[in-house]
Amino acid sequence: MTDVIVVGSVNIDFTNYLIDWPRVGETVNTQETKISLGGKGANQSVAASNLGCAVTMIGAVGDDSFGQDAKRALQKSNISLQFEPLADISTGLAFIDVVSDGSNVIRIAAGANNYLTAAHIDKHAALFAAAKVILLQNEIPLVASLAAARLGRENGALVVMDPAPAPSERWPARTHSAFDILTPNAEEVHVLLGEKPATLEDALGAAKAVRNLGARGAIVTMGEKGVAWALPSSSGKLAAPKVTSVDTVAAGDCFNGALATAYVDHLPDEEAIRFAMLAAALTTTKKGASEAIPIKEDVLAMKWHEPQIS
Repeated sequence: MTDVIVVGSVNIDFTNYLIDWPRVGETVNTQETKISLGGKGANQSVAASNLGCAVTMIGAVGDDSFGQDAKRALQKSNISLQFEPLADISTGLAFIDVVSDGSNVIRIAAGANNYLTAAHIDKHAALFAAAKVILLQNEIPLVASLAAARLGRENGALVVMDPAPAPSERWPARTHSAFDILTPNAEEVHVLLGEKPATLEDALGAAKAVRNLGARGAIVTMGEKGVAWALPSSSGKLAAPKVTSVDTVAAGDCFNGALATAYVDHLPDEEAIRFAMLAAALTTTKKGASEAIPIKEDVLAMKWHEPQIS
């Protein structure tokens, strides 16, 4: 039985940790380099599984050693895989630079992720009958995500879309209306609305504006500032818990995986979002993407040190 279906990207990450950003033309040594599982879909899958859900992931990999590595890593996290192995196409790769304050830049070679189709999703339609939450991101073709959203809706699941990376152009209302909840960050809000929120109060207004584009609800993540939401049954904002961040790469993916877990457990909106924020914050205290994602016991043991919202 599957609680959560993740339809999305799987990559192998090459992560370089730097003291500071190099200048144009400058050659610098890394402090550390790691090769590990990544991709927003894979990270969401690991998060939902680590935090207690039965997870199935649908995706695509190349028929290469990177694809085999990715499958082994996901299976170690007890994730059921429905992967399309594509011949003569490479598995997705991500090249990530992280500096000492935890901020990052990411370059993606999408590879097999770009070849996932609606037909691939429809092959697994029977899996959607038992799922409670469908998790999506924007690292695969939109037609594949929309096919998954349709199957989720037909089977009564909650459909959550993280529009990351930001769409190259604004989505029409019919696209927004395919999803129950959108979870953009400030940069993605800028693309969706044309304005970037700077404060949590701005983010609350942005969440309401994103919801008005057609989805049933929106949750705007603001990194270390916190989260604001406008959902069918509630709206509000929460300042982020205080942690010492070293790497923010998978924080958003962990937030979405944790949110799905909380909704599977039938937590109300604010409790679900608080749990997701704690999990995401804890992820930033370790290096890496999927390997930095915490288990449920660690999240529940984490104390909430919340600053006052100004």
